[in-house]
Amino acid sequence: MKKFLYLFLFIASTPFAFAQECKLKGMVADENGIPVTDASVSIFDSKNEGKGFIFTSNVGEFEFKLPCGEKYDIEIEQPGFETYVENVDLKENVNKKIKLAKGKEISLKETIVKAQQAIKVKGDTIEFDADSFKVGNEEVLEDILKKLPGIEVQNGKVLYKGKEMKQVTVGGREVLGGNEKLLNKNLPSDAVSKIQLNTKFKSNPFASSLQEDDEQFSLNIELKDDMKRLAFGNVTLGGDADKHTDAQAKIFYFSEKTDATLINDFNTFGKQVFDQDDYVSFFGGYSEFNSEGSIYSLRGGTNNFMFPSENTYPDMNTYNGAVHFGVEPNKKLKVSGFGLVNTNNVRYDSKVERSYPSYTKENQFFTGYTTIDEQKNKNNTLMGMSRIRIDYNPNDKGQIKYRLNLNYLGNDDEQLVDKYLDGAKSGFGRYYTDRKNYSLSQTLSYIRKVGRDDNVGFYLRHQYQDETPEYQMFSSTIPFNTFGSLSTINGEYNLNQNQKYNVNTIQLYAIYNHLLTNTSNIKLKAGTNFSTQDFENKLYDYQALITADKAISNTEFDYNETFFDVTLTKKFGKFQADLGAGVSFFDERAKFVDATKLNFKETKVLPHANLSYKFNNATSLSASYNQAYNFPHAKDLSDSYVLQSYFSVFEGNRNLRQALTHTGNINFSYFNSFTFFNFFTGLTYNKREKSILTASRFNPDNQTQINSLLNSDFEDQTYSGYFMIGKRFTKWFNTRLNGNVSVGNYYTYLGNSKTNNLQNAENTSISQNYTLTNTFTFKKKLELKAGLNFSLSDYKSQLKDTSETLNEQKSENWRPFGEAAWSITDKLLLQSDFSYRIQYINKARINEAKEWNASIRYNIAKKTYVSVVGGNLLGNNVIVSNSFNDNFIQTTTRNVLGRYFIVNVRYKF
Repeated sequence: MKKFLYLFLFIASTPFAFAQECKLKGMVADENGIPVTDASVSIFDSKNEGKGFIFTSNVGEFEFKLPCGEKYDIEIEQPGFETYVENVDLKENVNKKIKLAKGKEISLKETIVKAQQAIKVKGDTIEFDADSFKVGNEEVLEDILKKLPGIEVQNGKVLYKGKEMKQVTVGGREVLGGNEKLLNKNLPSDAVSKIQLNTKFKSNPFASSLQEDDEQFSLNIELKDDMKRLAFGNVTLGGDADKHTDAQAKIFYFSEKTDATLINDFNTFGKQVFDQDDYVSFFGGYSEFNSEGSIYSLRGGTNNFMFPSENTYPDMNTYNGAVHFGVEPNKKLKVSGFGLVNTNNVRYDSKVERSYPSYTKENQFFTGYTTIDEQKNKNNTLMGMSRIRIDYNPNDKGQIKYRLNLNYLGNDDEQLVDKYLDGAKSGFGRYYTDRKNYSLSQTLSYIRKVGRDDNVGFYLRHQYQDETPEYQMFSSTIPFNTFGSLSTINGEYNLNQNQKYNVNTIQLYAIYNHLLTNTSNIKLKAGTNFSTQDFENKLYDYQALITADKAISNTEFDYNETFFDVTLTKKFGKFQADLGAGVSFFDERAKFVDATKLNFKETKVLPHANLSYKFNNATSLSASYNQAYNFPHAKDLSDSYVLQSYFSVFEGNRNLRQALTHTGNINFSYFNSFTFFNFFTGLTYNKREKSILTASRFNPDNQTQINSLLNSDFEDQTYSGYFMIGKRFTKWFNTRLNGNVSVGNYYTYLGNSKTNNLQNAENTSISQNYTLTNTFTFKKKLELKAGLNFSLSDYKSQLKDTSETLNEQKSENWRPFGEAAWSITDKLLLQSDFSYRIQYINKARINEAKEWNASIRYNIAKKTYVSVVGGNLLGNNVIVSNSFNDNFIQTTTRNVLGRYFIVNVRYKF
């Protein structure tokens, strides 16, 4: 089988021999023979249409691959030189040596490459004329962007030189909540006039040159004059004759000062309407989640979002509704907001097999066991997200921002479980969860530029979160021995849990930047955090409150962190160093249900460093190091019992202390738009001291466990690395290989709940994942993708003192895949994808699955499309997944949606 896969990989990676392309190469120099770098080189065919555009390399070279037997115009522009124009008859490979003549000394604000056609260079902005790159099969903005030189589009995200755009605007204004994927996949192509690429974009207009020295890009879309007030979208209606429905409406509107979005979707076959990137974009992008702020050090934090994902359950229905508005009444004020609702109702069966370890140490015996749970699952989820953004610029020196996020998550879950122990049935249970989570976060900031060399920012953040999960267990066997004797009704036990968790946090901080010289900068950051947490947990035997030891939790926790940080930035030519350190003063107070009080006051120093070297515009190397402390929160400290699942109970530890983490990174990137080759790689190292780890005590009599937390006496370490290599060999063939590797070494404790003795276990895990993707494009009508995904994991757990093996597993997954999109005619589009998944555990094949989906779409009228969609055409009924954690190895098998066919009609306007 592997030989077949290697052969498949080789064939898929080999370019076809019949391509009739010629190379047009050249070297550009001045009158003295010195190479001219970063000169713009444009190619036009006999119809005056742009066929390529690049900049000369750092040695003045350029290269194009073009169809042979045609005539082309070469135009070369560089400020300070006269424009060079030459006609070339490309019958075979051509290599030219070009000398540019010195031009007049003028202030060049705009260089026009080809009159009003194809490409203009305006200082740091490259402007593409959209009509010059259209061939007639473009429907939306994304179709045009894919044809622009140097620009890539991946899942709706726009990249230039391998880096993601920092901002995509329309008419200079952010629209659709900043969700560029929605814009790229829906804005009609015939509305686009110009596409402007800014190669020196700064997302923070108040930053000094040193604060934001990385190469950043932004994209602006200019609409045609008669389409600057535009309403567009699509409506889809479809289904089958049995149980499936597909209904969707997307409506977009924007003018020069207003934009709005309305999206509604209902489907019964697991179609994903928004992915995680979409949700993050609605919140303002990852920069909003990771924006510069405090050194808030509590474990876990707040505002944990659950993003719905694509699923294939056999019985389900999903609704997504989203509304967005944006208004810019004047240049000083921008207001935008959105609301989103998601409901998801699923029903499915699953089987979960868990293998627990056994060990022998110092005459202590623990016999491992295997459980199998056959589950019938029902899950109903309601999620709501909303956001308001206000940006106000009272003048060109100040900026005020306000952000308000409101979120709600409601989840009802029901499980009916037949339980088996080592092959024999051991019981039956019914389990119900009712979880509600409310959260609010708001940020107010004011940034002001002071003079020429200084800026200062003031920030206020408030976060509030309220969780009320309730858990109810009905079991034919006693659920846990921990709570003493429990009553039964009709031979059935009933254990209930009511929980409340409330977090309220305020953060105040200020950041001051001062440009010392043109090559050095100092940044000062100071602030304080206040967090109050209340955690209550009560357990009931039917309706009677359990009063046994540790059955009731009531923990109050107050946390304060005051910090000061200084960073010095110094640039030496192409090398830049950011060196600094912070000092934090921690004050923690906790009060427990037994009236015990704890108070800790500590001072910690946190050094950090970032080094970068930019070899040229295409190549850079960076390295960083920082330290961080993680402090336990209220749930960690509460040493009462909390139900985690029907087979595990959690017990906190009021003696927990902070854990120190060292993190080091090194990254290398290379992107060459001249050779269309890019390479990115990075390595991260983490070392954790006194890390907060899991200690588990197992009870083999009823297959339950009690999990707690301890500070480790040993250091945990993790190495992880990634790489991506991409190369476009010809205009019709490119390949991409990416992979990541992670190696972890960490410690846990486990033992027998009867003896309460804990043994220290050393765990080692190695995981690898690689994907090769080859893309072939023929005459802009047929696009083929062929590739292979390979993943490997190796996990081993053993007693630290005796090296006795507890658990060991090697899993291997192969997945060759292919995709095809064929524009048979201008009206008929055929799409299909296929994958073949093979899974091994300890060299034994546990599963193989072939998945095939296909669709055909016909444009029956100018704006109307009819599609026939076939999913899971090979009729797979189950999906198998494998995982491991500190306590057991788990294999899960669940049933999935079978074969289905859907017919839908879509109208675009």
